[in-house]
Amino acid sequence: MREAVFIGIAILLIVVISAGIVDAKSGEELFSEKCSGCHTIGGGDMAGPDLAGVTEKRDKDWLIKIITEPDKLARENDPIMKELINKYGFQMPNLGVTRGEAELIIDFLAQYSERGTPSETSTPAVSPTPKETPQVVAGDPESGRMLFIGEKRFQNDGPPCISCHSVRKAGINGGTLGNDLSDLYSKLGEQGIQGALKSLQFPVMKDVFAGKSLTEKEIADLTAFFKEAEQGKSKPDQYPLSGFAVFVVALVIAGVYYGRVK
Repeated sequence: MREAVFIGIAILLIVVISAGIVDAKSGEELFSEKCSGCHTIGGGDMAGPDLAGVTEKRDKDWLIKIITEPDKLARENDPIMKELINKYGFQMPNLGVTRGEAELIIDFLAQYSERGTPSETSTPAVSPTPKETPQVVAGDPESGRMLFIGEKRFQNDGPPCISCHSVRKAGINGGTLGNDLSDLYSKLGEQGIQGALKSLQFPVMKDVFAGKSLTEKEIADLTAFFKEAEQGKSKPDQYPLSGFAVFVVALVIAGVYYGRVK
């Protein structure tokens, strides 16, 4: 009987270990899932910096900290983090990446020089998966404005941007939980805005938009709206949500976020 129990435990351990091996993700997969919404490797800055050659510029321990605990690094007034926040306009969100996952991501990034090509001095363990050239979706700034103020609903039922944000250059005064986005286009550029809206990995947005990702067309429309608003071409909001409605939606969003934090 005892022998059968030991054999059963051994089989269970083998199954668990095997499942863990199957489920383990490579550095490339982790980068694609966690980082590619805001970063490229050799493709230029987006919502965050281009990471080609980053392992040559930064110490590994620092890279692990910024990947696993960017919020802690900011609280410690790390000078490099402060410089990045000033340049890109926001703090990198904490995505819950473990130290082991961070090391895999760093090993993946170590293959690439500043030109975004594999280093001549190392043999890449994983080659980057070629990505198809994305189809360019034309953005409609008026549609983007309507999505922002809630006059037009997001396809997947995400809350309107005005609940937390304003675009004062376009005459839109919304909630104060998030930043005024009047200068978003000059800070991030088209690629940066699109990357940020695709990933939605910022602390509050990650929870509120869980399962409610934006469509390619919605992202293009909002990007076009931010561009025109910054240039003063977007017309002032003629159909704002009532102050009470904005207040209620903001309370719901804050409740979701702070409830999860606790």
